[in-house]
Amino acid sequence: MMAISKSVRNWFYATLVLLLLVPALHLYGTQVTAAKIEALSGDFELLAENYALSPDMGLLVYYAQAYISYNDQNFLDKFNEMSTTLIKKELDLINRADKEARKAELKKMVLLTQDYVAYVRGEVAPLIRSGNREDFEALYREQYDLLAMQLLDTSRRLLIEHQSTVAKTAAGEEQLLDKTGFLASVLVLLALGVTALGARHLLYPLSINYSHAQKLLDHTRDAALVIDPRGNITRVNPAWAELMHIPVSAIEAESLNGLHVKYPKTQGLTQPLFNVLLDHKKILNNQVILNEAEEKTFINIDYYPLLDFNKLTGAAMLAHPVEMHKNKQYLFDTIEAERKKISIEIHDWIGRGMSPIIHSLDYILRAHRQIPEEVYADLAKLREHCQNAAMDMRSIMNDIHPYLIDKVGLIQALESYVSNFEQMQGVRVYMFYKERTFNVRKTAEIVIYRIIQEALSNVVKHSSATEVDIYFKVENDILKIEIMDNGRPPENLTAGKGMWGMKERANLIGGDMVYAGDESGFALTLTIPAQPKG
Repeated sequence: MMAISKSVRNWFYATLVLLLLVPALHLYGTQVTAAKIEALSGDFELLAENYALSPDMGLLVYYAQAYISYNDQNFLDKFNEMSTTLIKKELDLINRADKEARKAELKKMVLLTQDYVAYVRGEVAPLIRSGNREDFEALYREQYDLLAMQLLDTSRRLLIEHQSTVAKTAAGEEQLLDKTGFLASVLVLLALGVTALGARHLLYPLSINYSHAQKLLDHTRDAALVIDPRGNITRVNPAWAELMHIPVSAIEAESLNGLHVKYPKTQGLTQPLFNVLLDHKKILNNQVILNEAEEKTFINIDYYPLLDFNKLTGAAMLAHPVEMHKNKQYLFDTIEAERKKISIEIHDWIGRGMSPIIHSLDYILRAHRQIPEEVYADLAKLREHCQNAAMDMRSIMNDIHPYLIDKVGLIQALESYVSNFEQMQGVRVYMFYKERTFNVRKTAEIVIYRIIQEALSNVVKHSSATEVDIYFKVENDILKIEIMDNGRPPENLTAGKGMWGMKERANLIGGDMVYAGDESGFALTLTIPAQPKG
C-alpha cells in the first residue's frame, strides 16, 4: 500500500509540473484560439451581411429617385418596404457588433437612414404626389441629393473599415497558429504519455466509483433523469420510467424536445432542465401535479447542474412523489404555485397583447382628428371596451393569485381588494390596524388574504349587511383578525363548504377560525401564530 501511495504521489507531482507548463499552450491553442477563430467566423458572417447591406442601400436610393422621376406609387411602396427591411438589418448589425466604436458608427448610419427615409416620406413624397415637381427641384433637390450621397458614402466607408479589420484579425490568427501549432502538438503528446503512466492508479478507481454511482441510480426510489448540455437524455432510471409509465427504451437517447412531442405529459416535469442548462443554477423543491388516467400525483422535483471543473456537462432531475392525504401543506403550496403560474401567464401573454392595442388606439384618437366623427366615436368605444377588458383581466389575475402581496404586502393588497369590492358590491368595509406589516410567513399572508376574500363573498351571498369591520391585532405572538358585519345571519346557521375550507386553510398554517352570529350581525375570528423576530 505504501509503494502504491508513493507511486501515485510521484506521478501526481510529475503530472502537476506538466499541467503547469505543458497543457497551457495546448489549451490556448485549442480553446482560446478556437474561440477567436469562432469569433472570426462571426466577423466574416457580419462582413457578408455588410456586403449585402450596401446593394440594399443603393436600391433604397434608386426607388426614391425612380419615384421622383416617374411619380409611380409602386416605387414609393417598394421604397417603404425596403426602408423597413434595411433599418431592421442595420439594427441587427448593431446588436451583434462586439465593439463600442463599431456600434457607434452603425448607430450613426441608422440615424442617417432614418433621416433620409423620413425626409423622403415627409417632404419629398407629398410634393411629388401633388405634382409640384418644380417646387421639389427648386427647394428640396439639393438637400435630398446631399442626404442620399451621405447615406451611400457612409455605407461604403463602414464596409471598407470592417473589411480591413477582419483582414488584420485573420492575418494575426494565422501567424499565431503557425507559431504554436507544432510546439503544442509535441507538448500534448508528452502530457498524454505521462498521464497514461498514472491512469492505472487514478483513472481505474474513478471508473469503479462511476460504476457504483450508476448502480445507485438504478436502485434509488427517486425518479432520476440526466441530460447532456445539448438537451439529449443520457440516463434515466427505472423509477422515472415507472413514474411516467413510459418504457426506458423509449426515453434513452431521446432529446427533451423529442420527448415532449412524443409524451406531452413530461413537459411540465422536465422543462426546468433547460433553465438549469442556461443559468447553471439548481432549482429545488419544484412542485408539479401530474394528471394521468384521472389520477393526480403530486411530485416534488429537484434540478441540478452537472459541473466538471466548473464546466457544464449536463443536468439532472430527481423527482419524488408525495401522497396528497399525507401532506396538506404540500397540496396548498402546489395549488398556490399553479395559481401564481397561471396569473403570470395571463399577464405575460394576454396583458402584453392588450397594452399595445390600447396604446395604438390612443395614438390613433390623438393623432388623427380628421377622421369622420362616427368612426372616431366607434374607435373611442373600442378603446373603452379594451380598457375595461384589461381591468377585468387584472381582477381575474388577483382572484387567481394575489400578486400585490408579493409586491407591496398583505395590508396594501387587502386595501386594493377592498376598494374594488366596495365599488362592485356597494358594501362599506373598514380596516383597523396599528401597523401595516405583521411577522407572519408569506404562506400565512396568502391564507389570510383568501379567508378575508371568502368572508366578504359570504357577506354578499348570505347577508344583508351594509358595513363590514376588519380588526387586526397582535397579542402574545398571536395575530388575531376579527371580521364583523351588521347583517342578520340565517336562522339555521350551519357551516358549509366555504366555512369548512376557510377553517382548513387556517389549520394548514397552525391557526384556527371560529364564528358566531346573532341579531346584531355575524362575526368571524381568525388566529394565526406570529413569529417573534419576523
